[in-house]
Amino acid sequence: MKNLKFNVILLVCLLSVFKVLAQESNSNKDNKKFYLKPYAGFISIQDMSLQLVKNNQTTNIGVDNGFGFTTGISFGYNFTENITAEVGWEYKTNDITIENNSVKSSGDYASNFIYFNGIYNFSTNSRFKPYLGLGLSLIQEIDLDFGDGNNTSFSESGNVGFQGILGLDFNFSQKWALNWEAKYVTFNEFDMKNEANNDQLNNLKYNPFIFNVGIKYKF
Repeated sequence: MKNLKFNVILLVCLLSVFKVLAQESNSNKDNKKFYLKPYAGFISIQDMSLQLVKNNQTTNIGVDNGFGFTTGISFGYNFTENITAEVGWEYKTNDITIENNSVKSSGDYASNFIYFNGIYNFSTNSRFKPYLGLGLSLIQEIDLDFGDGNNTSFSESGNVGFQGILGLDFNFSQKWALNWEAKYVTFNEFDMKNEANNDQLNNLKYNPFIFNVGIKYKF
């Protein structure tokens, strides 16, 4: 992806900020205010009908989206027992099948996001801690590649969407928890441009459903 260097720089900066915050709160070691959560999971995207604009001609094409994979990392700060703020980065990929004039070809999505969440943690007396969240997602870059006799690649960036979150932690120690999370992300329709010429894919609806499993380290 084009923004790989930016992602690395961003993560390093985030780690530095959280390290400083952790040092500031080090006087209360029993109260774990921060967490780091790497995770991986599955992604599902609805099938689509897009408009391919090529050589000033518009063709309707179908996109069959199968299940894909996602991986990411997030950092959180617990303001109270119930209220948490979270920032993270996530990479998603899906294999797809394009149908253009009854001709099918294979391809794939690849995208990376930055997101910011507000989370409400429900109070329980058990090790299981459910939570709900709402957040903003920013597409750093999304690519859609498929073969139609030539390798065709479309991309877009900068779109902002919303996500709803349902999650569950299982605290198996004071510092460690197993995490399950389901997310639904929604964006307004947007267009993608060919990276080599003036061709476009119009009316893309990108609303992935994501299920993740991760490990949460609290400090």
